[in-house]
Order: sequence, then C-alpha cells, then structure tokens
Amino acid sequence: MEYQHKNKAEEYANFHTMNIESFFNETVGRLEVLATSIKFQNTSLTNIENLLREATGKDPRLSGFFWTNINGDLLISTNTNSKNVNVSDQPYFQHAIQTEKTSFSDVHIGRVTGRQIITIATPIVDHGQVQGVLVASLRTDKIEAAIKNLVTDEMVIVTDDSNKVLFKAGSILEDQSIKSSKKIAKVPWTISIFVQSENGLVFWKPFIKYMIIFLTISNIVFLWAQYLLLKKKVKRENAQIEHHKLELIGKLAASTAHEIRNPLTGIKGLIKLLSEEYQDQKAQSYFEVIQTEIDRINIIVSELLVLGKPTAHTLKTDNINTILAEIDPIIHSEANFMNVELTINYYKDSLPVSCVKDQLKQVILNLTKNSLQAMPFGGSLAITLEKQADQCLITVTDNGVGMQQDQINQAFNPFFTLKKDGSGLGLTVCKRIIDSYGGKIFIKSIPTEGTQIEITLPLVDE
Repeated sequence: MEYQHKNKAEEYANFHTMNIESFFNETVGRLEVLATSIKFQNTSLTNIENLLREATGKDPRLSGFFWTNINGDLLISTNTNSKNVNVSDQPYFQHAIQTEKTSFSDVHIGRVTGRQIITIATPIVDHGQVQGVLVASLRTDKIEAAIKNLVTDEMVIVTDDSNKVLFKAGSILEDQSIKSSKKIAKVPWTISIFVQSENGLVFWKPFIKYMIIFLTISNIVFLWAQYLLLKKKVKRENAQIEHHKLELIGKLAASTAHEIRNPLTGIKGLIKLLSEEYQDQKAQSYFEVIQTEIDRINIIVSELLVLGKPTAHTLKTDNINTILAEIDPIIHSEANFMNVELTINYYKDSLPVSCVKDQLKQVILNLTKNSLQAMPFGGSLAITLEKQADQCLITVTDNGVGMQQDQINQAFNPFFTLKKDGSGLGLTVCKRIIDSYGGKIFIKSIPTEGTQIEITLPLVDE
C-alpha cells in the first residue's frame, strides 16, 4: 500500500508538473509569436503600441504588455499607471539581454500592475543586435486557479528556490501522507504532492505468502499500463501542441494573406507598365528579377491561404486517374528537363474520391517537384495508383538523396525546409489538404537511396 501511494503521489506530481509546464509553454509561445510579429513589422513605437493593444485581453493570463529599450526604460505600456518606470535593475531583464532568450522573474508585486505577478521578458533580436524587449505580466492567480481546478484527493504545494510557499491547494495532514516532489523546468520552482497514507492497515504473513506471486504480476501489469498510458498521453499532448501551432499559423495566414495580395497586385501592374516604358536591357533584367520575386511571394501567399482555410472549396467526386492524366504532360515536361526517367501507372478501373480537383493536382505536383529536386543529376520517378479495400493509394517514389529520420519527423512542420529558397509550407499544405479529405499521408525514406510518399484517400460510391 505504501508503494502504491508513492506511485500515486509520483503520478500526481508528474501530472501537475506537466500541467504547469504546459501553462508556461503556451504563454511563452504566444508571447514569442507576438515578438516575431513586432520584429517583422515596421518598428515605429506607434505600430508597436497598436499591436500590443490589439493583443491585450486576448489571453486572460497576461495582465499587460510593455515595450522597453535596451536600457530598460518603459516606452510603451498597455496599462495606464506606468510613467518613469525602468526595469534594467531586474535580474530577469539582464538575463534576457545577455542570453537573447525569454527570461522569467520570481513571483513579485508588479510596479505597474500592483498585483502579484511573474514578469516574462522576450528580447527582439535583429541581425545579432537586441532592438528592444517585449515584457508581459503573467498573473499568478491564474496559475493557482489552474492548479486548484485539477486537485482531487491530493494536496499540492508549490515553493520557490528559497523554499517559500507560492501556491497551496488541497488539505492533508503532512505527517499522515506520502510525498513526491518534482522540479519545474521553466522557473526555479518545486512542486510537492501529498497523498493520504493508510497506516492502520495490518497485513498478515499468510496473506503475503500466498498472494506474493499475484501481487508481483499485478504490479508488473500496473507499471506497464502506467507506462503505456503515459506514453499515450505524451503522444496526445504532442499532437495537441502541433494542432495549436497549425491553428495559430492558420489564423495568422487567414488574417494577413489577403492584405499582402492587395498591394502586391498594384505593384505587379506598375512593374509591367514600367517594363513596357523602359526597354533597355539593364532595366529589363531588373524588371524580370522583380517580377520573379513577386510571383514567388504570390505562391507563398497562396500556400498560406490553403494552410489557413483548406476546406474553403466545395468537395466534388472526381476520378484520380483523370486528375493525374490532366497533369501528366506537366510532370513529363519537368522530368525530361531534369533528365529523370518518369513512370506513371494508372489503375485499370475508376478511383472516385471526394476532393477539390485543383487542390489534389497541387498536392501531386508538389510531391513530384520535391522528388525531382532530390535528383539533381537525374534518376527515376514513379507515380502509381492502386486500390486497397475502400481506399485509393497514391505512391510517389524516387531514388534521390533521401531523408534522415529526424528530417522525416519534421517534414510536415510549418516552415521546415531543406531547400535554399523553399518556404517550408509545401508539405504542410499537402498534409492539410489530404487531412481535410479524410486521408493520410506517410513518408518512407532512406538516405542516398530514395524516398517514397504514400497518400491514402477514402473512395466514394459513384
């Protein structure tokens, strides 16, 4: 029983530690996304203030945003009582400036907010120089509330590195309990979990003697089940984190892509007019470079739009054989240009799927383009259509440079790319499109031997 209580306390400790760390990770993630937005926009104080005020109130955990220069002077505040405040004497500010990474303060009473908070400082670094520091106030009462909402029959005590009690939830006599403690990664805190012990129980030798084998097997099964549950939980949390990342990127894409395209259309038209007016060779070469870069921006914006709203179109039933046949000439042309031997194997019967034809063409063209670029000195590329039960299987196989396992694991992450001029959105968009059709996409690859990508889509009745 003591062993089981210890396991229970450790399980609660792991759970609450992961919950607090997830709380901090989500908060830091949102703050760093805001910092990235500031970095890549016009850095005038007016624009920064407008951006911070738009973000105020969207996350109840953060009670205010502040912008300081590298000397610690508070230049912008979303709160009103923040005149003549300088934070250069704060350890968290100095740590953020020196390490160029997000830093946390101890729990303290905020100079501006007047409540108990944790201050988070994220430096804005551009070309190796700190341009300023984005500071946010994290409300500790939200952390305490998050802990209390998850407490059942245990007691939770959170202390800082000086052993000062920061938060306490639940009520158990410490001298009649079993304790388990864990360190929290982001901040120098220790979380201690107390579960009630049952010292009044008496175990008799005959019972232990005749039940020892059963208890041994039960504990092995229990530990294995706990391991599987923990593994499943970690996998589920990782999937949720990836979902949140895609959701955040989708929202940013949906809100900014059309704003980029409007001025881009005007620029493109003016460049065309200028190219007709100035006909000398040097000017034409400049116009050609500008036009190429505008087209590349348009491609990236299109990928962002698909990433933000992949299901914006109405799905219709189309035959995969027909879709592939329509882009067959394009793929053959690209393969001939790259000195690649192309083989396309159509299925003998119809393969009807519910999709948007142009989007599915985009997926196949993206995948074949990646395969061709993986074979700069020529090779062979095969595209095969098959039927597996009630699924359509599309296979794209090349004998190019291949990928490492860690590269495969990150292949569908937004902005991850192995290409010099790649946007890192191609495979992300492909996966988003295939997922919206109820399909799956898998990558199998061996370095120096080649890569095989498999897409499965549910067939529909014609």
